[in-house]
Amino acid sequence: PQSAPARGARIIALALSVLAFVLSSTTSGRAQEKEKADADAEFLTKVVPSIAASVKIIDYEVRNTSDKKTREFAERVLKQHKESVKTASGHAKRLKIAVDTNGDKDSKEMINILSKLKGSELDVSFLEWLSDIHHDAAVFENEVKNGADPELKTYAKNSITAGNEHLKEARELL
Repeated sequence: PQSAPARGARIIALALSVLAFVLSSTTSGRAQEKEKADADAEFLTKVVPSIAASVKIIDYEVRNTSDKKTREFAERVLKQHKESVKTASGHAKRLKIAVDTNGDKDSKEMINILSKLKGSELDVSFLEWLSDIHHDAAVFENEVKNGADPELKTYAKNSITAGNEHLKEARELL
């Protein structure tokens, strides 16, 4: 038989072990929540400026293409991308994440390239660029998998679907 002090010491040691485990689990849970919130912030700070830039590039194509089918397609994509910037910016505001909604920095180089082209060369370059940007959905897939905010995850998932539709139609027009 153990003495009362020895039993008491074991009970205290066991209680401290349980407490340490509970605290580490809570800390781990908080760390995971922070990682997911960080994933949301990273997603929005990458996506909003990129889509804002795409709006400027697509708008350039709408104003400069001579092909009716390409113009109609570009007008639909432009409308969807404008709505996407608005939606993503709204999520950023709600989550108190600062984002660049201008898109100038990321659009200038592509508009400069397109501005040197005319006719079918312009349209082919635009459609290839559009295919490229919709082909890589990794940023959106990462948000769906690792994001914390359910509304933002839904936005990312819906964006993947819309992007796949844009990719398919762009390839059909090439």
